[in-house]
Amino acid sequence: MTEAKKLRILVVEDEDHVRAVLRLGLEQQGCEVVTAEDGVEGLDAVDQQPFDVVVTDVQMPRRDGTWLWQQAIAVRPELAGHFLFISGHDFPKKDHGSEREFFLAKPFTITQLWTMIATITKVER
Repeated sequence: MTEAKKLRILVVEDEDHVRAVLRLGLEQQGCEVVTAEDGVEGLDAVDQQPFDVVVTDVQMPRRDGTWLWQQAIAVRPELAGHFLFISGHDFPKKDHGSEREFFLAKPFTITQLWTMIATITKVER
């Protein structure tokens, strides 16, 4: 029997403790997780390797989540529809052109995060 492929998730979050909790929670779900502190580091990761889902904070220093989304889709068009924006503020997707992407309001639980990722990837657990 073949082992199921691990989901590769990129988590882009500027707050160290939030990034660490997301990483741990997703690793406990069996995901392979790469982290980045902002959009610039996130784009570097996207340039270097493929991901099934990108979980990104909206507001970050240097480059934000919408900038990352725009740049990442240009580099890897297959990521369209595989972004999960997270934020403690409203995020009108139509204002950013990201209607096909997903959004989760902070605070949220790892279960809520995993449910969104499962929806994005169509994974059944």
